[in-house]
Amino acid sequence: MPNAQFPPPSIPFRSNDFALRLYEDWHDETLYTITGPVTEGIQHNITIVTDREAGNISLRDYADWNIDTLETELKSCRLLKKEEIKLANGLPAYRAIFSWWPTNELRLYQEQIVLLAGGKGYKITATFTKKTRKTLGPAVELMMLSFQPSVADGGKR
Repeated sequence: MPNAQFPPPSIPFRSNDFALRLYEDWHDETLYTITGPVTEGIQHNITIVTDREAGNISLRDYADWNIDTLETELKSCRLLKKEEIKLANGLPAYRAIFSWWPTNELRLYQEQIVLLAGGKGYKITATFTKKTRKTLGPAVELMMLSFQPSVADGGKR
């Protein structure tokens, strides 16, 4: 029902399942979660977080900031590996692999890939047990490396 008090929203927003129009001061802050198999009591997934405020920072600084934040948030977290990589499409990214103990009985491994594209930052994360890091890890990593940011719409997605 139209409202004469407000002009119609003008910013297109599209998801995989719907579309709507937003006002200028409204922004998508969606955390995307792609779920996979439940193995060893763990719901395996890939999460993708978009950071619209990444701005003009170097990839190295952005990766260091994300790693420092994760180390602060996770109980008994230890950085095992940090390296510069390239996605399948050639975009530069950083990969970090951590181990951590969410409980005294459960040790998990977390892989994060961070990148910058079109003025946005992206953080792609997957979590594994020791066993599933070997069994599911290679396939999950291929999915993570296939990430393709959409910058064609100017970030108005």
